[in-house]
Amino acid sequence: MPPRRGGGEKGKGSSSEDKDQWVVVVPDSVAESQDGGTTFVKLLHPKTEKGAMFLFSKDNHQVLEVVAFQEEFRSWFIGESVQQDGSLHMVTPVDPLFLVLPYLVKAYESGMYMPIDQLVSDEQYPECIRLLSCVNPSDLEHISDVKGSGDVRACRYNEERTLEWLKQKVEQVADKLSDSSVRVAGGAQLLTFTHSLKSEQASRDDYLRYACGLVSDYISTDLSKELTQHMGIKLPEKKEVKCTEPPAKKAKLSDIPEAAEDYSKLAVKDDKPKNTKMTAAQRALSKVDKTGMKNISSFFSPKTAAKNKKK
Repeated sequence: MPPRRGGGEKGKGSSSEDKDQWVVVVPDSVAESQDGGTTFVKLLHPKTEKGAMFLFSKDNHQVLEVVAFQEEFRSWFIGESVQQDGSLHMVTPVDPLFLVLPYLVKAYESGMYMPIDQLVSDEQYPECIRLLSCVNPSDLEHISDVKGSGDVRACRYNEERTLEWLKQKVEQVADKLSDSSVRVAGGAQLLTFTHSLKSEQASRDDYLRYACGLVSDYISTDLSKELTQHMGIKLPEKKEVKCTEPPAKKAKLSDIPEAAEDYSKLAVKDDKPKNTKMTAAQRALSKVDKTGMKNISSFFSPKTAAKNKKK
């Protein structure tokens, strides 16, 4: 991508000429025409309905999508400078009918046939007029009903034609994936280093399902649902993972002992004799004559306390 003027600061990867640069991977056909004929513009993306960067080749005969891959910790060494923005931009061709389709769908509400130059018009993205040079007039019949001939042609969106055109796109992508031995069951992955291709080979439905997902990246969500129904593609059901906690154990009322004044009754008695050694003081006390003596706990009984109050 041509350098862009920016406010570079020392220590932040700016070059001596105070310019920012990007690394872009483009097809050979576009790279050979880097003589000022290519143009980067922002157009309406058919999936997100937001602005996205696209590249038009010389004479606007081809439109390419610009996709950026970014990582947090990555920079580029360009010449004798360090570019702080280490993102990698990939430029790939895209069918211009995908970019024209949203304008046809929007104008379909009026139910009128309109010239293509009036349909493809956007004040927010005025560069969309370049798409008219990329679209072959005969290709408009894939997604619309066309009246007239030559330069005077009026179009109106046709859903049945569009679904058939998208179906062919999906089948073409599925064939390409199958020929390239791309494993689509557990994600896109080349089978170059697998030992047995027979065990990893996906079915035709798997390839169609995966290809439909790729094509759906360039159409609206509603149209994507119509496409899956039109082709009879069954999407895998999402398994709901229910996080259930184990039921709390409730204590039975019968297991809870009632409150008692003497908690010694709840103690477990051990009938087995215990071999305990007595101290010398305990042995001497055991020899004392305890006749007429009262237990010390008797002085704290309710009856004893009442007698003491009367005295």
